[in-house]
Amino acid sequence: MINLPFFTDFLKISNAFTVISIIVLIAGILFLKQLKNKKVNFTKRMLISLALGLIIGIGIDLIGQQFDVYQNFAQIEIATWFGLVGTGFLKLVQLLAIPVVFLSIIKVVIDVQGDRIKSLTAKTFTTLLGTTAISAGVGIFVVKLFNLNGSSFAGDLTEAKIERMADISAQSFPDFFLNLIPDNIFKVMSDNGSIVSVVIVAAMFAGAIRFLQVKKPKEVAPFVTLLDSLKVTVNSVLTNVIKLMPYGVLALVSNTIIANGIESIVGMLGFIAALYTAVLIMLLVYVVMLLVMGVSPVTFFKKAFNTLLFAFSSRSSVGTLPYTLKTLEDDMGVSKETANFVGTLGTTVGMNGCAGVFPAMLGVLIASAVGTPMTFSFYMLVVLVVTVGSIGIAGVPGTATVAATVTLNGLGYGQTISSIGAIFGIDPIVDMGRTMLNVAGSMVSAIMVDKWEGNFDKEAYNTFNETIEE
Repeated sequence: MINLPFFTDFLKISNAFTVISIIVLIAGILFLKQLKNKKVNFTKRMLISLALGLIIGIGIDLIGQQFDVYQNFAQIEIATWFGLVGTGFLKLVQLLAIPVVFLSIIKVVIDVQGDRIKSLTAKTFTTLLGTTAISAGVGIFVVKLFNLNGSSFAGDLTEAKIERMADISAQSFPDFFLNLIPDNIFKVMSDNGSIVSVVIVAAMFAGAIRFLQVKKPKEVAPFVTLLDSLKVTVNSVLTNVIKLMPYGVLALVSNTIIANGIESIVGMLGFIAALYTAVLIMLLVYVVMLLVMGVSPVTFFKKAFNTLLFAFSSRSSVGTLPYTLKTLEDDMGVSKETANFVGTLGTTVGMNGCAGVFPAMLGVLIASAVGTPMTFSFYMLVVLVVTVGSIGIAGVPGTATVAATVTLNGLGYGQTISSIGAIFGIDPIVDMGRTMLNVAGSMVSAIMVDKWEGNFDKEAYNTFNETIEE
């Protein structure tokens, strides 16, 4: 242990635990690189990176917790260095989120002919909000199944989280939506948390372009060509970033375990088990939906695997969006218009995990903690509030806190959030499953809407190709 500010505060390498952990991470990355050189396919490398991440994270924390130097210094240092790789990769993907959303919405609106945009919008909202209502019901069910009570999850919240929740709780329902309307285009374009506002701006530009294509086609044609070129360029950058995904997943998964510690996970196993049970039930619901649509659920999960694994690791629906759209268009047989429209709106409307299952669970837990009668009408109120409140929740890390606060405020429990404060201590662990469910629901909804619209290419859906160039 070298207890000098240069090593502990600046370099973040002050002890043997940190050094060994960094070496282990580098070894894992080199191993994955070797697998790539041996032409091991992308999906297998993603599976191996997930397994390695779990082994490294659990191994380091299990050994480290036996020593004071790990708890006092190494744990933070290791999380910082692992974050350099994992969070660094995630930032590269999030870097593309705003241009992908902006260009995708414009492309959809100007390409969709006639009144089809109205039909597409209606079907998209119906599907996304419908699955959210189902997920809210599942959230209520698992709370009762596991016999959870909010009084068991009391705990302290950080001042920052309390302040954030208080700000949201102070907003009325109209105020919440008013804040989504942009007033500065440059500010909107610089914040991944303003995806809803980006959609609004893109829709306004697209509407103007549609009008000008009729009234002044020559003048607007160069701008449309520029947008098309930008979309092709962004997709090319995205493809290069995606090739780094196995290394990012390795660091993200292991760092989630190391940064939070296994003890905190064990202490909340009841809630974690309930939430992941809800995730599993919703995945089975998607299986039923796919079967009803006449498409193979096995094919869906095989093709969606890499996307869902990245969503699980990154904990960001918006960060996953570029890859979601690519998978829908290139692998799933979904038309570009539907993929871009449903996939993009799916990061802000009807997120089944963060804005469906989770806030419904918290609503019931809070109600049980304060002694509210658990009646059928109350459960219906929870489903309604969760479904309506899911509109306009941006799919970035921390989204579920916003969605939960909106729901609890709608149920009249906005000031009692501390009753279940301990749940937010393990938020990164449950957020992985929530985000994966968000993306899975968005992709299933895209297939459903495209089939509903009569544009779904079932032959392409059933054709398997390796989409990542080695």
